[in-house]
Formats: sequence, C-alpha cells, structure tokens
Amino acid sequence: MPEPRAKIVNSVYSGEYRDSLFLMKLSNDISAWPDVEQAVIVMGTDGNKLILDQVGLLGGEAEQATAHDLIVAARTTRSEQAFIAALEALMRETDRKMDVREGYPSLGTALAARDDADLVFLAIPGEHVTPLARQALEGGKHVFCFSHHVSIEDEVALKRLALDRDLLMMGPDCGTAVLDGYGLGFANQVTPGPIGLVSASGSGLQEVISLIDRHGGGISQAIGVGGRDLSEEVGGLMCVQAIRKLTQSRDIKVIVILAKKAAPDAIRGVLAAGADAGIPLVADFVRGSDLTSNSDSILVDTFEEAARQALRQCGIGWSAAMEGTEMRIDLSRMVAGLTPSRRRVHGLFGGGSLCAEAGHILEQHGLSVRTNFNGPLPADAGGHILLDLGGEEFTQGRPHPFIDPRTRSLMLTQSWSDPEVAILLLDVVLGRGCHPDPAGELAKVLIQLKTENGNPPVVIASVCGTEADPQGYSQQRRKLIDAGVLVMESNAKAAILAAEAARILEGSRV
Repeated sequence: MPEPRAKIVNSVYSGEYRDSLFLMKLSNDISAWPDVEQAVIVMGTDGNKLILDQVGLLGGEAEQATAHDLIVAARTTRSEQAFIAALEALMRETDRKMDVREGYPSLGTALAARDDADLVFLAIPGEHVTPLARQALEGGKHVFCFSHHVSIEDEVALKRLALDRDLLMMGPDCGTAVLDGYGLGFANQVTPGPIGLVSASGSGLQEVISLIDRHGGGISQAIGVGGRDLSEEVGGLMCVQAIRKLTQSRDIKVIVILAKKAAPDAIRGVLAAGADAGIPLVADFVRGSDLTSNSDSILVDTFEEAARQALRQCGIGWSAAMEGTEMRIDLSRMVAGLTPSRRRVHGLFGGGSLCAEAGHILEQHGLSVRTNFNGPLPADAGGHILLDLGGEEFTQGRPHPFIDPRTRSLMLTQSWSDPEVAILLLDVVLGRGCHPDPAGELAKVLIQLKTENGNPPVVIASVCGTEADPQGYSQQRRKLIDAGVLVMESNAKAAILAAEAARILEGSRV
C-alpha cells in the first residue's frame, strides 16, 4: 500500500499574537512529529510571508494575513483537521506550562523594590520602549535596550536625558555588552583585561572581543550604544559618553571604537573625545571616512585588524593564525569543479555588522554587491548578494537568527539549489543568548543538501566565539569542517577568500 503523500496545511488565527520564542519552540516541537516534513508557525509579517512563499508553504488565507495574525504552515501527511486539532492541543498545553508569573507587575514597582539595581534591561516591542526607558533614566538607572523599532527622535531624546543624568543609554537596537564581566544580550565569555570597547555594532563587537580573547588578550568593559548612535541624526552622543566612562578606569590601556555605519561629523567628534582621553584609540568605522591614523588614533577597516591593533597596544602579539595555503589549494580545486553557470557569491548572515564588513571587503576586491541594508531585495535580485537575516524584514514576529537558525536553513536550501550560486558565505556566532549548537544545525542542513544534490557550491564560513562560550569555539569549528565547510579564523578572512574565489570565476568564465 503506497504511503500517503504530504500536503500543505495553511491556517490563520486573526489577532492571535504570540511571543517569537514561544513560536520557535512550537515550530520545533511540531517539526519533530513523525508525519510532519516541515512546520513553520510565525506572525504574518511581510518578511515571514516572503520566506514561506520561497519555501513553498504560503497559500490560501495565509497570503492575506497581517502582522497581527498568526500563520500556521506545514507540510504533513496528516489530515488538515487532525493536524490543527493536535496543534491546538499542544498550544493549550504549552500555555498551561508557561503560565507562571514571577517578579514585579510594572517597572515602577521593580524600581521601588530594587533600589540597589543600577541597570534596566529592556527587550520589548519598540512602541513601548520610550516611556519605560525614560522612567528608568529618571530613576537614575543605566538602560540596556535590546529592542528596535524606536524612532530616531525618541532615541536622541533618551540619550540627551541620559547625558543630563550622567548615565548610559545603550541602544535602542543594542545587541551586545559586557559590563564588569556580565554579558548582556548576545555576549561571549571573555577573559578580563585592559582593553575597553565602545560599539555601535553588535556582531562586530562580538567578533572583536572573541578575537582578542582567542589571541591572549582581555576585556575590561565592552559598551554597546546601538547601531544608529554614530548616524548623522544622533551624532555619537552615547559613544562619546561611553569613552568618558571608560577613561575613569586607570586599568584601561586602549579603547576600541566600532561602528557598522558612521557619519563624518560623528566620527570626528568621537576621535576628538578619544584624543581628550589621553588613551590610545583604535577605531573601525567599516566604510569609515577620509580620515587617517595619527598619534592619537589608529584607524582600521576590519574587525580583525581592530583586535590585532588593540592587542599590540597592550604588548601582546598576534598568535599564529589557523588559515593556510591548503585552504586556498582546496578552494582553487573546488571552484574549478563548479558547473559553468555557478559564479555568484551569496551570503546569509546572522550578524548585520559582519554582513556589512563582508560587503565592504567584496567591493574592495572589485565586486558589485547587493544587500538588504536599505530594505528588502526583490525576489529576482541577481549578482553577488549578502543578506543580513537579522534585518527587520526577517525578525518581525520571529526570533533573531542567532537564537533561531530556521530562517537561514530555509534560505540556505533555496540558495543551494540556485544554479548560479558558486560561493555560500556564512557566519556562525556563539555566546550566551545564542542557539546552543548553531554549527551543528548548519552542518546538519549542509550534509543533507550534499547528499540530495550534486555539484554543490563552495561553502565558506567563520566562527565568532571563544573556547569559554557555552557552545565551545573549537567544537563548533570542527562540526563545520566535518561538513565540508572552509572555516576561516575571522569574518574578514572568510570574505577575502570568497572574493578571491569570485575573481577566479570571473577570470575563467569571461
């Protein structure tokens, strides 16, 4: 008797909002059912519907769903009625188990009860951030704001209030900080030491502190300020404040400044604050400016070089790197074996700053690159493409890809089957708050794709993390290598290798 064929099940629950972490767990639980090939449960944002459409799971009333509606999409051999009944039973059971309420009913009562606390962490929908952040600052507390979707006007107002109170307003859209050894957001476990950092770049900060740690250095404080702090509108308000805070410590020997984008006037203000501090300054503004290094500051254009120069200022040499000629020989051989149609680089990044750095490096090598930094790319976009999967179109209604790798897994399958994609460029980011085994999840998908498809693209990746991270740097790296991935020591080196491969293809197929 033939086995039943899988079919698509689509259902929409109007006005049913669920937390993205709840939906991630629910999707994972259902995907493990023996009669379910694939299940995705998300809020009906445009980005989520685009992903569902790309993997063939969007249909029926789900096409008309809004960001306020819950979409259930699955490929299953179970009848639709039986599937929905089992799903709703699981949701009720999950709700029952999670109905545990501890803590304080409001921020005001928490502040009143915990006067000893000096920092408030906000990770809530952006439209609710401003009044709570203002309440915390007026109460004399530093604020770490993980949330995005906060207006630029509110950000400026909150940061000016923080300056008036001599406080830090870290964010909005602040992904990482390490304060007095405690990690906030996505944070790596690093050794204490004399290097202070200020960053308008979340994954860039993780990359630099991880490289510093792996090469024998240590971190005093790593202060995130939010990705827009060095924009023309904000003008580096909190970056300058953070530099002032760091200079109050006599143990800091060098300050590192990082930004994934920065306006020229903001850069000049930050460099002036660094000069006033009288402490050596290393700065990486990625695309940077026309300024050059001087006696007060060292300007670099990769996160790896920022780490290298910070260590040099502390008298620590760069230890032997793990990349070698054997990787380049393998790359040449693998590129030579690709079918003639394959010539594009396709990057799928969890870290926006790592994506920006890779794009900058590819452009330095003469390649034209398209990204989603200024909005979603059309479905038929061609050429070399680097996608930040932490962008707003991919994270509305679902967890960040550092937490939930399913979005990248779905898109990886699509890129793998694209006959024009020659090089897949990936980042794997470790640390507290991140997925417990990101390399393992990625390796599982890659091994399956290799088994099912011939003539695969070349996969190049880097691992951002330390040996002390819960996932373990060496173990994660080994899982990728065993899956056939070319693993480079840094995001910059991975991007350089991808650029070299693309140039080889361009030269051989003109």
